[in-house]
Amino acid sequence: MIKELYRKNSIKDKRLKHLVALIYEYGPLSKSDLMEKAELTTTTCSRLLDDLLTEKIVTESGYGESSGGRKPFLFEINTNFYYLIGIDISRSYTKVLLMDIKLNVLNEARLKMGVLSTPNATVDFIEQNIEQMLTNENISKDRILGIGVGTIGPLDSKSGIILNPNQFPSSGWKDIPIKDILEERLGLEVLVDYGVNTALLAEYNNHYKDQYSNIIYMLKGVGSRTGMIIEGKLKPGTDKLGIHGQGHMIVDIHGRKCYCGSYGCVQAYSSIQAINTDIINALKQGKKSILTEMTDDIETIDFDDICYAVRNNDPLSCDIVENSAYYTGIGISNLINVLHPDLIIVNGATYNMKLFYDTVVKVATERSNIIFPNHTLHFSRGYLGENATAIGAGRLLVTKYLSDL
Repeated sequence: MIKELYRKNSIKDKRLKHLVALIYEYGPLSKSDLMEKAELTTTTCSRLLDDLLTEKIVTESGYGESSGGRKPFLFEINTNFYYLIGIDISRSYTKVLLMDIKLNVLNEARLKMGVLSTPNATVDFIEQNIEQMLTNENISKDRILGIGVGTIGPLDSKSGIILNPNQFPSSGWKDIPIKDILEERLGLEVLVDYGVNTALLAEYNNHYKDQYSNIIYMLKGVGSRTGMIIEGKLKPGTDKLGIHGQGHMIVDIHGRKCYCGSYGCVQAYSSIQAINTDIINALKQGKKSILTEMTDDIETIDFDDICYAVRNNDPLSCDIVENSAYYTGIGISNLINVLHPDLIIVNGATYNMKLFYDTVVKVATERSNIIFPNHTLHFSRGYLGENATAIGAGRLLVTKYLSDL
């Protein structure tokens, strides 16, 4: 019925959709709450609720507090009426989530991206796992509201085309019409947006919208991506401006050369590739590390090995990671000084290292406080972790069909 309401524009249908949106966002709610929020009479609200209960879009969920008479019934969204698929396609992994309409994760699958992760192989993984999840959970496709995809840029989000991502681990990821491919393969509607935007929206709507109205969200792994909510509104990121995306703020004009052609970019110091290269070069120079005990070929050392070394307080690995975080902190302090956010959420593989996170927070806060000592700033790694992008991608469908949200 939600899809049908989206296509209709009668006064009754608009009121029904508005009630569903209110219950989704603020429920469970009593009838008197809904009458007040939707500005409806008792009779009209009762009739609309009866329709929603008959269609099983909403359910009665117990009783609210009494204001003197009988306790009122509470109404909430029927979480089993529709389901959502959320997908995160990044350079590091592809994540597929099956969720109920309230974005609770019911099942998930993860593919580590590598040289064999071509578009065809990745789509095969997505299709096979969605079909298996629906079978396992005994859910028919007609109960799926749609598929949301959060992905890297540059991106034509309206057409759902991944244009030409840089530093992708496999070949073939140029001008990939991911929306059309998935719609043809799975027979479900697909919406596509930048992964950093969907991750930010997921964290904001699930946990932060009642606390903060100015938020910067930063994803850092192989690449760097930034999303912003200013005065409660999502602002477009800069991935759409070109192949390199974010991470190319200059933090040292005499610094090392970046793959983008400039010198001293944050990306040149703080990406996974930069950290790996710094570690391998140091080992080639004969510096001691527990990493040399883990392999006979230092060229095979990867980021997981470095994280292990940092957790075990390896001096070389800790020094290099701390230096990488220092440059990241400088870049973030520059954003703070321009945008004055209340909250900065950081996520991604590098921030999973406590040393990296703590150093970034320390450097960014200290440098920002020099200019704005009275600005209260909060940092967080968020609540949703690796699932944030895919959860937010699923919400794209909710936002489309319940446009009051």
